[in-house]
Amino acid sequence: MVVAIALPGVILFLATGLMLAARLLRIGALDRQALAEKVAFPEPASALEWPELRVRLVVPEPGGLSPVLLQVGWPAYPSRVAILLVTLDRDEQRALSLLCQWSDTGASVVAERHGTGLELRRRQSLETVHASLIAEDYQAAA
Repeated sequence: MVVAIALPGVILFLATGLMLAARLLRIGALDRQALAEKVAFPEPASALEWPELRVRLVVPEPGGLSPVLLQVGWPAYPSRVAILLVTLDRDEQRALSLLCQWSDTGASVVAERHGTGLELRRRQSLETVHASLIAEDYQAAA
């Protein structure tokens, strides 16, 4: 009788552990893939080619949410800073909230281009912001 009661609990515990492990492996694979793609550029011509960036400042359009100015930096090279003008593609309020949160906490972010779109993903998580890049102000070191 005790075995009949304990068996579903053990199965649930194992299933939860396997799901958590699968999620962590997926996040690790995404981070590894993003880094591998970025190290192919010896001298990045764009902030979107940096292996990692930090959102330093988020400035939404007055009276609205989009477009948004983002000041981003490369943590490995603090003097490298870029300004991105983006329009938020999906749930703008949630996306703006995530960007502000990442800016406040100094979260490490990966930028990936998808055609004309852009995906910003917080490292070690599945939190993403989808946007379209309108303009970028970044001068690569000479």
